[in-house]
Amino acid sequence: MDQALTPRDASAPSVTNPMIPKVEVDLTGKTLGDFQVLRRLGQGGMGQVYLAEQISLKRKVALKLLRPELAGNDISLKRFKAEAEAIARATHANIVQVYAIGDHGGLHYMALEFVEGRNLREFLEKKGPPEILLGLSIMRQVAAALERAGELGIIHRDIKPENILLTRKGEVKVTDFGLIREAIEPLNLTQTGITMGTPLYMSPEQVEGKAIDPRTDIYSFGVTCYHMFAGHPPFRGTSPFDVAFQHVQKEAQPLQEIRPDLPLELCAIIHKMMAKKPESRHQTGREIVRDVAQLRDAVVGVSMNIGPANVSQAVGDSSLAMTAARETQAEAAPLPKRRWLVGATLLVALVGGLTLGWWRNHTTPAAIIDEPDPKLQAALLQKQKEQKLLQEIQEHSQSKKLRETKDGLDRATELTGIYFKDKRWNEAEVFYKELEKLERPYPQFAKLGKAMVLAHQDEAKASNKLFEEMLGEKPGKSSAGLQIYMKNSGTLRELVAEALRRNSVNSPDMAPRLKFFLSPPAPTLKGTGEK
Repeated sequence: MDQALTPRDASAPSVTNPMIPKVEVDLTGKTLGDFQVLRRLGQGGMGQVYLAEQISLKRKVALKLLRPELAGNDISLKRFKAEAEAIARATHANIVQVYAIGDHGGLHYMALEFVEGRNLREFLEKKGPPEILLGLSIMRQVAAALERAGELGIIHRDIKPENILLTRKGEVKVTDFGLIREAIEPLNLTQTGITMGTPLYMSPEQVEGKAIDPRTDIYSFGVTCYHMFAGHPPFRGTSPFDVAFQHVQKEAQPLQEIRPDLPLELCAIIHKMMAKKPESRHQTGREIVRDVAQLRDAVVGVSMNIGPANVSQAVGDSSLAMTAARETQAEAAPLPKRRWLVGATLLVALVGGLTLGWWRNHTTPAAIIDEPDPKLQAALLQKQKEQKLLQEIQEHSQSKKLRETKDGLDRATELTGIYFKDKRWNEAEVFYKELEKLERPYPQFAKLGKAMVLAHQDEAKASNKLFEEMLGEKPGKSSAGLQIYMKNSGTLRELVAEALRRNSVNSPDMAPRLKFFLSPPAPTLKGTGEK
């Protein structure tokens, strides 16, 4: 029969408390009060973590032992107990529950809900970034946990992938909520070769030692979401100090550049959470829940939901979950066959679901979803328009008729105007690379587009070289058709003129022929093409 742990099981006693082991021993097979220790699971933020069985209720629990140096500090011990009591009141499906706290033989422990599954970091290492529907589901559930904690004034202080658990029952649960506090020794950010977990997701106000509130968790959650979709955290370095400094001083690379296939609205939500100033972020978890729900409904439509089953299957041993998610998206919107439209995959679904999605949000109880954000709604409508233009360009590129080819160029011009108006140079570059693969005159339009992008990136010499190939004294025959079109398109002439005017400032020695295009006819650039 297993014996309860007694002081003689421990090695060299602590100076502050002779009952607390200085060297942590394996407690497998021991009994701590009402808990039978089954096996060691690993090392947590507070100390060792074991799988145990609560004898009285015959249920499995995660048993966390408080580190000796924390247990020997009266302030830390009081805080540990007070916060455990606070979390126990935060009953929520997306928060790992605290069942009990106690001490036995000088060992202070906490019994927590045991979650079968894996944490988000393990999931990402095995499967990589999740499908969009699964990612939105994870975001919604974590945000709901933050909402509940915020209502109670509880601050986690260590939101990161390791503390987000994906259960086999299809739920997302945040663990160590409010239980991670500063250690006795302050974090040395100049030290190398130590665990980078906390600095990788730490808010600027945490780094600077300023007062914090629940918005610090929103920042850390934004960084976690960035990691989830990008495949890596936004800031990395050779030491914790390097990383912490970047959180304060450096803006993350736009997620859209790393994942151009993601909806722009999703990237905007994540970057808003990562705003340096707390007042510029979402202020509550509820705001994140609202924005994520609006985006989800707009993408999949009212007839579809992201349910726990999606998460359950993805976390389990079966690979059916990801397949099901892909099939669900395919049913909502068949994808175009041409590879150059893959970046707009989710936007196809948006076209069919937009109106019903917004109606659903309006009819959802205010306690769950607020009224739709007009800015987000306008952005989604804009994406719908862009997707329609991309599809029309694809259709027209298959035809040899001049009239239809002109119509396709009209769409390409209109889309170019949208990209340039919003200064979305990277998206424009991707667009032109794909146009190069189509029949003439699309490759020529792509070259002209590249020249304009280079101009706005202040690469005047490279830009003028391309412009001279297309518009010089003796342009190639392949560009003649485009020049005819350009002559009749005031919008394209204005786009070219705007780029050339920028080049004339950055590179005054512009070829005389190009100066002819500096003053186009009347039309003013508004991001739309002629019909």
